Amino acid sequence: MAYKSMIAGLVVLAAVFCGEKSAWAILVVHSQVAVAIELIGYDGLVSSALFKGELAADSEREITTPYRGLAYLVFAGGQRYPVIIGDETFALKIASPDEPPAFTESVENNFFHQEISGDGQVVGKHDFALLLLQAKELLESSNSIKTVNDLKAKKQEFQNFVRNNYEWLRYSDMVRRLIAQYFMMHEYVDYGVEGAPATDIRGKYQNEVISGVGIWLDLQPNISKEEMLNYCVSLYYTRSMVTLASLIIDQYRAVAVCSGGVGAVPDFPADMSLVDADGGRERKLSGVNGNMIIAFVSDDCAVSLVETVVKARQLASRKDWSQIIVAPLQELSTKHLSMAKMISSGSLLFVNDEKWRKANLTEKINLPLFVQLRNEAVVKE
Repeated sequence: MAYKSMIAGLVVLAAVFCGEKSAWAILVVHSQVAVAIELIGYDGLVSSALFKGELAADSEREITTPYRGLAYLVFAGGQRYPVIIGDETFALKIASPDEPPAFTESVENNFFHQEISGDGQVVGKHDFALLLLQAKELLESSNSIKTVNDLKAKKQEFQNFVRNNYEWLRYSDMVRRLIAQYFMMHEYVDYGVEGAPATDIRGKYQNEVISGVGIWLDLQPNISKEEMLNYCVSLYYTRSMVTLASLIIDQYRAVAVCSGGVGAVPDFPADMSLVDADGGRERKLSGVNGNMIIAFVSDDCAVSLVETVVKARQLASRKDWSQIIVAPLQELSTKHLSMAKMISSGSLLFVNDEKWRKANLTEKINLPLFVQLRNEAVVKE
């Protein structure tokens, strides 16, 4: 399944996977059991729902979409299965969320699933499926690296593969997976030199990661630098590696932002509802003593999450400590509350006032954003 043999065939996919879609794709979902499903598609580093709904037992639902590429059929229980959406109309049959779906009139999906399971029997030329399988093989090949030289060569292979095939890979989760694995590979090798202190090893590892972020920022012009940086930062924030995430932000400060609208700083009413890190012990803003800083964060802006945790860590060590109050742009969730676990001292409070949030934060705003409350005055940092 050599990549070079695919080049000629992949050229014909340009019209389909580069946005020149002549008609909507149609797939008919048949379900033997009652299920809640979501069909998720991709564009570079961004995922979005193509369909979300519930199906009764022994029912069917026709889904039409302009999307062409790899999607995932996701069940409420977390089970997920790949589905290739092309020009042909096909049926997708669900027997159970715990079993891969079956396909009718979709040779490429049958080929793809059989190749994944190791039972490949369908013959023919299936260019997009072959490219996805090539990406899967590349991901798996990284498990064998052991030395710094291995790492360097494999990183270059990953970069070349994404750069050369981005216009097709972008409509799949492979761009995200390849970049994530690119950074995970740094942890497969030993940077140690006999006699060198542990701090040197950690420094070499961090420098390699930070340098790799710079390569990805310049490698793919179709993805904005802001979006790419946030994705790289998120890879470490989600693992609670806040220090490294912060070093990445410091190195690329100019693009460490999430662009949104520029609006007036909202009012903060005295009766605004707040909760502690456990989601309990409700209090009002008027009941918080001393200086306060409102930190705005968003689920899709890792930079805002990291910067808030770092600021909370810094303030906790100061005598003139200020209370950090986190104001999520989305409804308060455990994802936001978990920020408190990344701070060894001090504490966070969280805005849990849906009426205020919907009235003031329905539009995206530029992040990171910190607002200081002092003597009833509001100062934007």
